[in-house]
Amino acid sequence: MMEIVLSEADIQSIINGRDVVKQIGNQRLTIRQSYVKDMAAPVIKDRFEVKDTIIENQVKAFRSSMKNTFELGG
Repeated sequence: MMEIVLSEADIQSIINGRDVVKQIGNQRLTIRQSYVKDMAAPVIKDRFEVKDTIIENQVKAFRSSMKNTFELGG
């Protein structure tokens, strides 16, 4: 059985949409994230989760602005 070992930097590259190329013998193997989103959320609640921080920050900013809009004197 062959094994492909990925570093944390490799995993981060894949998460951020970059390809990782590994050499196995005389063959090159490209590892990339799927172009298709999963139909369902993961069943297991993992300790580490992958989140889009840009979208998350935009949602927080929007919620904050809406909160300020509805406060007295805002």
